[in-house]
Amino acid sequence: MKKTTLIIFYFILTLYSVESLLFLFHQKKSFSMNGLKNKRIEIAKKKGLEFDNRSPKEAFLEIRKENNNLEPKFFYSPIFRFSETFRNAKEKNNLIPFRGPINSKTLSCAEEGKYNLNKSDKFGFKNSNDIYKKKINTILLGDSFAEGDCQNIENDIAGNLNKLGFRTANFGVVGTSVLVPLGIMREFGPEIMPRNFIYLYAEENDFFGLNWSKKDSHLMNYLKDEYSIDYLNRYDEVQKYLKLSSQETISYLKSSKQNGNKNSKSKFKVLKDNLIDILEMKRVKRFVRYKILNKKHIETDLDLFFLVIKKMDEEAKKNDSRFIFVYTPSSARYFSKPGQINPEVKQQMELKKIVLEGVRKMNIVTVDLTVFLDSSSSVQQYFSLGYFGHFNAEGYKKVAEIISSELN
Repeated sequence: MKKTTLIIFYFILTLYSVESLLFLFHQKKSFSMNGLKNKRIEIAKKKGLEFDNRSPKEAFLEIRKENNNLEPKFFYSPIFRFSETFRNAKEKNNLIPFRGPINSKTLSCAEEGKYNLNKSDKFGFKNSNDIYKKKINTILLGDSFAEGDCQNIENDIAGNLNKLGFRTANFGVVGTSVLVPLGIMREFGPEIMPRNFIYLYAEENDFFGLNWSKKDSHLMNYLKDEYSIDYLNRYDEVQKYLKLSSQETISYLKSSKQNGNKNSKSKFKVLKDNLIDILEMKRVKRFVRYKILNKKHIETDLDLFFLVIKKMDEEAKKNDSRFIFVYTPSSARYFSKPGQINPEVKQQMELKKIVLEGVRKMNIVTVDLTVFLDSSSSVQQYFSLGYFGHFNAEGYKKVAEIISSELN
């Protein structure tokens, strides 16, 4: 009995020793939001550029004092999964807009150290209403790269395609995956009937977004050929939802500002959290799960992904339109060392060949942006501050030029 007890004791001691060593020498090396911001500030300083150090919350509240028409953005994406307005609407099976606000100004992100004010059109997307006055040639779909989150309307992909003579409406939605664009095609396609639908696939997070959206019965219903919620004729419901969402977001932002540093972690709290992690052997469990058992970090539902892409292509054909698939690589390919890449992102990056081959087998026109970026002698010139994140104005211009060669 005594020998068994000693064996158990030494086994547990060994496990905690391994956990402690992993804590000391195998800390997570992937970029944090604060780390990214600090690096950008450092780069801007070296280039002699001003950098707005305010948080998005602070910037929004301060800029809104001088711009009464400034409203918080809404996206049908995991970004709002904890929103009370969003959750209530889902529980009651009420209409949830794809994006918002409507006919308002919105604030961009500030990867280059400057917050831009953008227009939001009558449907809640990042466009001027002037785009709808004439026949639209192209609809752009996807997440933050399609929306051009950190650039103004003139300098994102849609803006540059417009300059090239291809009248383009930007229907990008930050944080989304393939099911929301399919829904947008179903609800808006028959009304607009563009010559081209362009979908920007985001290597970094599309499968993560799909894992969230496939749990949404409404979004999954778009896989049914005739499913529609008559979105365009439910304008009052769209407005009602976005008004509630705006009120909730502004209330949250004001509350966060008032609380100030109360929510920031003290050194004691950080130490306590680390000790709890060690006691729960989180790093040992993670090491065994992913390194020894080779478990996946996220589910990659390729069958569902290809089914949605197929449905998007079919939806385009219903409207006598072409569907173009654009593979957009993660900036982690160019600005991260192997040990710094988030395992979830790395897993999705490794699917590149499978994704492109699967799409091409459907005879869908594909544009692989890695071909251009990999061959570029200075890839930094196409990203914000020449670093990790979204494309800068020059990058979006170049992407638009590449895509334009495939447009009718």
